[in-house]
Formats: sequence, C-alpha cells, structure tokens
Amino acid sequence: MRTVALGFMLAGPMLAQPVEMVTLATPAPASSIVLAKSGSVTAAVCEDQKLRVWALPQASIVRTIDLGGRNVYTVGLSADGAWIALADFSGSHTVWNTSTGARQMQLELPSYPFALVFSPDGQRLAIASAGEAVQIYEVASGKKLFELQKAIGGSQNVTFSRDGQRIATADSDTVVRIYDGRNGELLARYTDFLLEPLTASFTANGKQLVTAGGDKIIAVLDASTGRVVRKSGKLADPVAYLEVSPDGALTATGLMRADNLLMPAPLLISETRSGRKVLEWLPPSRVLGGGWTSDGHLLAATGVEQGVKIWRVH
Repeated sequence: MRTVALGFMLAGPMLAQPVEMVTLATPAPASSIVLAKSGSVTAAVCEDQKLRVWALPQASIVRTIDLGGRNVYTVGLSADGAWIALADFSGSHTVWNTSTGARQMQLELPSYPFALVFSPDGQRLAIASAGEAVQIYEVASGKKLFELQKAIGGSQNVTFSRDGQRIATADSDTVVRIYDGRNGELLARYTDFLLEPLTASFTANGKQLVTAGGDKIIAVLDASTGRVVRKSGKLADPVAYLEVSPDGALTATGLMRADNLLMPAPLLISETRSGRKVLEWLPPSRVLGGGWTSDGHLLAATGVEQGVKIWRVH
C-alpha cells in the first residue's frame, strides 16, 4: 500500500493565539490536572496531598478530597465530569463521584497504571497497569468486564472511539493494537514504529486512528485493518499527547522535550486530513493537562507556584 507523507507546512490562515481563561488558586503547586470534555469540571492533584475539583467557568471549588499521603501516579476524569479516577504507585485505584465525594470503586491491583481512561459515556473505565493487560471495568458495579491482550511492558495509552465500539492501545512493545470495544477481541495491529507509541486518538467517525510517540512521526491508520493511510514528516521532538477534535477537522499534538521533560514544549494544531499546521504555541510552562471539549475548544492547563492557569488554545 502506498504511504502518503503529511507535511506540516505553514500555509493559509493561522488560528488566533491562545488566551488565558481563568486562574485557579491552590494552596500548593499542582502536579497533574484533568479537564472534563464537557468543559464544566476540572480537577488537580496538589503537592499538599489534596485532590481539588472545580466547576467551570465559575472557577468555584466544589470538592476537596484528602488523599492521605498517597503517592499519586495517574488521574482520569469522565467526559461529563461526574467521575474521577486516581491511582497511586502501590496499585491502589479509586473512583469518586465528583458531586458528592462518595467513593464509587476501590481496586487493589499489582502495579500502578500508565493510563486511566473512561469510555465516552462514562460507563466503563480502562486501566492500563504497568506490565499488565489493559482491564475494562463497569463503573456502576465495579465489575471487571474483560481484558485486552497483554503486551510486553504494558500499554502506555488507551483510547475509545466516540461510539465506544473500538478501543486502541499504544503499547510498550512498539505495537499499536485495535480491539472490539464490546468484548476485547483483537481486530488489527500496526507494527511499523521503531520506538514506543505514546498516544492515539480515533477520528470522529471512528474509521481511522491517529497515533504517535517516540518515533516523532504521526501515523494515520485504517481502524479496520491497522494499515497506514499516511504519515507526517519527522517532528522536532517525541509526541506525548495527540487528540482529534470532536468534529474530526483538527488534531492537537503535544510534544515533549526529550532532553528535559520538565521544560515546556510546543503544542501544535493541524488539519487532520492534510496535516497542514495551523497553530504552534509554546506555553509559558509545562502543560499539565488538557484536551478538546465537546463543543470544539482546545484547553490546556499550566501550573504556577500556587495555582493553575487554564488556556483556551482554540
């Protein structure tokens, strides 16, 4: 199959530069931030061992959860902001109701997770534990539904298609795998990466999967076969984050400074079909979280000494 290269050329009109939406005050620096796709809820794990939840755009704090000294590794938030999941280095996993603060799920697993990802409808939670197979749980009951194929080293990232019918994993063995979201059956694989893929996102119609990582190349795959449709040219740095907009028109790509992960790195927005870059933004500090909202805005959160700044990038 012929591979078509995607060029990240600067042509045509550019998007407006990002603007700061709100600053959320915190008594201690934030170490990780998650934003709901609804755009109505955000949460941060802070260095004073507190998990704080805010309502947006009011910037009013609605919940503070004492983490009791837990050494947090991963946080996930459902699309509507109703559920927040957190896991620590000991393998303890907790899901809370953000409105009431009630604990919904508690799991003790052998290892910490690389990723905690809710399905688009918020009914399922995918847990990608280090060195283990991805496990899919039902949030309401806490029941394990099924698990995916175990990859050597585990899965760095998990993503659901918009309709929940497909699940894709970016795996430590350099393979991208695509599964049936109903039962975990392996449907397709992509094996052309030389280094670890770190992120993936389905297009709006679920027919393609966009993925990238250590190779510094974005690959667009046919979601049914795993075959490459097109590739980008080589980027300046590895790709840590990648997500297609709700309408499928744009792809946001977050790079990472391989020589210093604590330094800010560019956030790019490009046309999904052509790869044409329409925005490149270097944030004032490292991006700690963010993503596309359901109404088509790209938000990014950066940390300050005692607060969180939320930017509207698009």
